[in-house]
Amino acid sequence: MRYKVLTLFVMILVLGCDSSHRLQLHLQEYQDRMAKVVGVESPDKLNISLPPYPTLRELNQNIPATTIKLFEFYTLKHCELYSLVAQRNTSLGNLQLPSIRYFYERQLIEALDQCLISSKDAKLQAKLVDWKQTKVEQLPLVWADLIQLSSEMKQGLSANYGLVQGNEQDGLIQTKDALNFLLYIDQNKQLSSARLEQHLKNLKDNPLPAKLWLSQLTLSEYLTRATLWLTLHSEDLQCDSTRSKQKVDYLTNVFYQFFIEKIQPIASQMNHYQYQLGPIFEIMSAHPHLSPSFKNYIKQFNQQGFENYQIAMQQHVLFWQSLFKRCNKQPGKP
Repeated sequence: MRYKVLTLFVMILVLGCDSSHRLQLHLQEYQDRMAKVVGVESPDKLNISLPPYPTLRELNQNIPATTIKLFEFYTLKHCELYSLVAQRNTSLGNLQLPSIRYFYERQLIEALDQCLISSKDAKLQAKLVDWKQTKVEQLPLVWADLIQLSSEMKQGLSANYGLVQGNEQDGLIQTKDALNFLLYIDQNKQLSSARLEQHLKNLKDNPLPAKLWLSQLTLSEYLTRATLWLTLHSEDLQCDSTRSKQKVDYLTNVFYQFFIEKIQPIASQMNHYQYQLGPIFEIMSAHPHLSPSFKNYIKQFNQQGFENYQIAMQQHVLFWQSLFKRCNKQPGKP
């Protein structure tokens, strides 16, 4: 037991000043306080993390490069397209950063339209039409790379640090705005590179999806184990003696002090975040241009992870309802 107390003390020192780990601290202390009342060793601290983000090999789409011959390039001097192509050394789009690539491809399509209007040569017009068709067909794949391969999106969906705090520091507004912006970016006719980069930065700085999914997983693991552990030790919680009733009273105080007053308010905010962000991820997880591995990564948290979390919460509350009924205790703060 001394080791358990020392472990909890170390956790308080390490996590106490970091509000993003408060939920885990509450869950661990909730577990330790219940163990102390029941008079048994508290289960070990859980080390919980999200599974790794899909690899580049799983996400890579190998979009064919569109090239332009040198003599064709010189026929574009009267168009803005000429300077755009020059930036890429006569290759129509071949960049590293997904955000820069997407913005460039959008510029390229607009420039192709303008050049088509200003060009009189029939052969050049035919070539421009062919290039534009290729670029328009590839744009959804370039968008998919923007979503799947951006380091900021990867951080926002898979960062394995910090949990939901349940306040404005979680960045719900910024996260929802950024995800909607990226999801419907094709409808933005006046796309700004600066605005695109700012939304990506917001996802990196406020990785709420990852925090939400990690928090759901943390609650699921802790509460599932706590419910099982309480059930296994419930022989002393039958309220058939003064000693048993006293234990139930002490345990009820722990339940209200930690689960009701500290854990449940954060869980309530988690539910709010899920209902706000869930529909966005449902659209992404069914999008035809996103890779199966990316969509499966989202589904396992946005659907199955949320369901597991809900079940864990429900089962834990049912245990307490059963205990209160058995001991003829009225629901409400003791």
